[in-house]
Amino acid sequence: MDELATFDEADWEDLTAADKKALKTFSRVSMSYEPLAKAPGVGQLSMDALVAKGLAEEGQPCLHGRTFKLSDKGWLAVEWINGRKTRVYPRA
Repeated sequence: MDELATFDEADWEDLTAADKKALKTFSRVSMSYEPLAKAPGVGQLSMDALVAKGLAEEGQPCLHGRTFKLSDKGWLAVEWINGRKTRVYPRA
């Protein structure tokens, strides 16, 4: 059984302004693995930081470079950015 993704106050305090901007921007284009070219304003360093914090996952490279998608924890972070403090990612 998969573990549920969680996000709490400690995770929130760990986010930088750049992390929040990258999460918000990338969440608008990413439902699956997408290259960074689809998210103007999000750089490689930002995505590497999100991957290191467990907020994004890296996929297989494509013609346009490395691909990424937000993890369940990343989607919870986006909810917090939008003012909805969900702590556990709801699984179907």
